[in-house]
Amino acid sequence: MASAATSAPLKSRDGNADIPISDRPHILVGGHVALEGTLQDFSLADVFRLIAAGKKTGTLYLEQDSARGRVCFRDGRIFFASSSEAQDSLGRRLVRAHVITDKQLRQALGLQKIQKKEKASRRLGQILVDEGYIDDAVLESFIQEQISDTLFDLFRWEEGSMRFEADDSGAEEDIGISTPVEAVITEAAQRLEQWSKIGVRIPSVDTPFVMAAGPGENLAEIRVKPREWMLLCFMHGGCGIRGLAEDTGYTVFETGRVLHDMLASGLVEARDDVRSAAPEAASEAAEQIDQSSEVVALAG
Repeated sequence: MASAATSAPLKSRDGNADIPISDRPHILVGGHVALEGTLQDFSLADVFRLIAAGKKTGTLYLEQDSARGRVCFRDGRIFFASSSEAQDSLGRRLVRAHVITDKQLRQALGLQKIQKKEKASRRLGQILVDEGYIDDAVLESFIQEQISDTLFDLFRWEEGSMRFEADDSGAEEDIGISTPVEAVITEAAQRLEQWSKIGVRIPSVDTPFVMAAGPGENLAEIRVKPREWMLLCFMHGGCGIRGLAEDTGYTVFETGRVLHDMLASGLVEARDDVRSAAPEAASEAAEQIDQSSEVVALAG
């Protein structure tokens, strides 16, 4: 069956013009590649809505220079996302949050390794549940957080290529937990808005920060939180968001948010006096999500 033209308008990435039907991403039902295009032309929000409206199952692959991204859909809902820029695996996140111990993680990974030899298909999260280390609610919460962190990275991409492969279901990553696309888009928009505000005071993820040389006005009222202590321990002679995220295992977004609060309270200061406006990429990405509010209808 050939792909059907969509009747709802699809905006270009700048939101200023409708894209001609012939130039829009399209679904080829029965073909190997179901959708392809570039991030210069189509926002991820529009592409996600396109897949969700058609209740499609498959994997969206994204590439930008050496970076890679992967988002898996089941019936138009997202159940897995990964990025070469993401630092932490699900297991390490659970250990860092003191939900499980290092020993429990090693035991679960050992069981997973044995399973692979026996060609069993339980994912790490399901093993942790089955062994009684965590419950389903905790697993679902951490998976949703992992998806949100990964998609925050991907939504900041300004260019690159994408392709949706309907015959690649990503079944090996599916443990039965999925998230609606609109929830993901809303979360991404909120994070991008926060990131834009962070960028007003922290112009680059590589801007180096050090512990403040002199006490701030409200030093007596400052209560250093565990994550702030962690950043201070790794700050050394000056370190930026990117380096701190790599050293601590925190995400770039999480590191930026904590560092921004430390800067506001006077705990840290930039190693130099570089200041600039908020990064345009985050502001533009948030605007594109807001502009792409119309759902594109798909042929089944």
